[in-house]
Amino acid sequence: MIERSWNRRRLLALPLAVLLLTGAGQCSIGGRDFGGGGSSDSNQTTIAPIATFGSIFAGATEHATTSATITLDGATVGESQLRPGETVTIAGTVAAGGATGTATTASVSHKLVGPLSASDVGSGSFTVLGQTVYVTPDTSVGPGFAVPDVAGFTVGTTLVIDGYRTSTGFIASRIDLPIAGQALRVAGRVTNLDGFAQSFSLGGTTVDFSGVAGGLPAQLTNGSYAIASGGSLSSATRLRASAVSLATESAVGASSDNGLVHGAVTRFASSGDFDVAGQPVATTGLTTVTNGALTDVALDRELEVTGQYTGAGVLTATRIDLVPPVPFRLVGPVHAINASGATLEIAGVTLSTDRRTRWDDQAASGLKVFGLAQLAIGDWVEVRGLASGKLAAGARLVERRIQPTPAFVELQDVPSVLADPSLTIAGIAVDTQTASFTDAAGQSLSHSAFYAEATGRVVRVAGAFIGATLTAATVSLRPL
Repeated sequence: MIERSWNRRRLLALPLAVLLLTGAGQCSIGGRDFGGGGSSDSNQTTIAPIATFGSIFAGATEHATTSATITLDGATVGESQLRPGETVTIAGTVAAGGATGTATTASVSHKLVGPLSASDVGSGSFTVLGQTVYVTPDTSVGPGFAVPDVAGFTVGTTLVIDGYRTSTGFIASRIDLPIAGQALRVAGRVTNLDGFAQSFSLGGTTVDFSGVAGGLPAQLTNGSYAIASGGSLSSATRLRASAVSLATESAVGASSDNGLVHGAVTRFASSGDFDVAGQPVATTGLTTVTNGALTDVALDRELEVTGQYTGAGVLTATRIDLVPPVPFRLVGPVHAINASGATLEIAGVTLSTDRRTRWDDQAASGLKVFGLAQLAIGDWVEVRGLASGKLAAGARLVERRIQPTPAFVELQDVPSVLADPSLTIAGIAVDTQTASFTDAAGQSLSHSAFYAEATGRVVRVAGAFIGATLTAATVSLRPL
């Protein structure tokens, strides 16, 4: 079973200092500088989710793409066809300090395209082509979905999923509806290759290659990273592919080049020998770890590794960032914007933005280049991140959305106070006297049952303000 990095127990065990978001400015995830470090540009390979555009912001660097070749699922495209949250592989150079760089190539390869066959709201996952897909608070969703929760996805809907491969499927970094004519697709490591049955497995998907013109690539063997696409489904977990291609899961830099890889641990031998997104990683006594300890590295754990490549293609880690959970969520209209302080305010909560922040405009405007400068007072925004004190939080993801009907403010986190019929979340008092209650699976709870179960749990409320108090219409427990 996947070890979910947003697990509540891990959150409560993390020191406050490592959870606070610091710094300012519109850039990408990580909140620190990568690459460079010397007096001149250095070669770097970056594999990380896209934070925003105007160039491509990823891996804490603004990568200029004026002269770059950009591809999406193998086809040459313009930067405008990429989306925030998609995992991009960038090869190029990074300036000293790591804030800026120049991309030679930038590529996105969707990991999974297929119909949703089953959902498990309680675990925050659904199944596509036999693959378990985990939806986390860091998952971006495209137009057409109400909320980034499993409950917002309908069985039978075909989804386009990018993210991080795990031992059982994927952690989704972005989910979209397909464009017209988009082919079925699954990527992963080949197992169970059977020439007589003309099939092999990619994770939970059985690939029937009997319809592939010309047969399989000659170099494909068990352990190869491959992409099966096209064709049709003969069952929910069996793809009769029309094409199979070999691919590189993680591009490897030359010896002594810098590297940054964001993904899940796909092989774990020890805390000094593991793979992230298929990239072999080695640690040393000089490796630093944030948001936890080296002993927290485990199979399927989402993390980000920064280091240098050896001649053997191993990434020697100078730094490992364990991805902390983001239980805080706030949806409502923007009341104030402080451009110089890189903050916005919703419902009295001051929200800081920094190099971790992912920006996505899901409103009617649909701006490609979107950030604090493009926000306006009254815009309806969803913010996800980490509470950093009373009426304050750090934003890991900011999405501008169309104002919902009814125009309820939504607030989510672990309550600091539970005193039936009231609770306090992120410093906001919530009155639950007239609310309806549900558990993490969406089943009804009684008032008393909710308060009996809510201690230490992530809770989501939706309602309207009467004075400084949020009067809840609905209250729900969130998946562990």
